[in-house]
Amino acid sequence: MRIALALMAIVVAPSATPDVKKLLLQPAQVGKGYVMLAAAGGSGVAGDRTMNLCGIDYPSESLRVSRIQVNYLKQKAVIGITNEVVTYKGAGAEQAMREALQHATSCPTHPIDSGVKGLPKLTFRVKQVRDSRLLKGYLAVQIDVRGTVNGRPVAQTSYAVYQQRGKVLSGVYSFGTTPKGQLALCLHAAEQSARNLRRGGSGSSSAPTA
Repeated sequence: MRIALALMAIVVAPSATPDVKKLLLQPAQVGKGYVMLAAAGGSGVAGDRTMNLCGIDYPSESLRVSRIQVNYLKQKAVIGITNEVVTYKGAGAEQAMREALQHATSCPTHPIDSGVKGLPKLTFRVKQVRDSRLLKGYLAVQIDVRGTVNGRPVAQTSYAVYQQRGKVLSGVYSFGTTPKGQLALCLHAAEQSARNLRRGGSGSSSAPTA
C-alpha cells in the first residue's frame, strides 16, 4: 500500500525553460493575410530592452533568460502587430508585470527617456483598457506619445498588452500610421497570445515520483 501511494504522489517540478519561439503568435492568429517578419534586434537579451513603458528603470530586465520579438504585417495594411516573448529567472516575469503596472499608474507628466536609440525624451500618457478574455493579472494600455523629433512635432497613439504565466511574459504591441483599428487588432492578438501561454508557457510541470 505504501508503494502504491508513493507512486501516485504528484509533485510540481521545474521543467526546461519554455521555447520562446514556440509561444510566438502564428500569422493566422493575428489575422487573415498577415505574415511574420523578423524585428531588428529581436533575438536575445543582450543590448535590447523588453520593458520601457513610461521609463527604463526596470530591475527585472537583468532577470531575463531568453527573448524573441517579431512583427506581423500584411499588404496594404496601415497597422501592424509586434509580439515579444521573454523568459525570466525565478519570479522575474511576475516582477516585470508588477513593475509595468507601477509605471503605468504613475507615468511622469514630463518628457522622459524611452530607451529607444536615436529618439529624444518624449511625453507619454497611459490609459488602461480592459479585456476579460486575457490572462488574469494582464496589463493592457493605450499609449499616447507627444514630443518633437528632428524639429518636427510628433503625436502617436499605440496599444500594448502584457501577460505573464509562470516564467514567461508575452508583450503584444500595435503600431501604424493611424490609431483606427489598432485597439481591436491588438486585443485580438493578445487574446490569441493568452491561448498560447495557457498551452505551453508555465515553465513548470507535474510529474509522478516514487
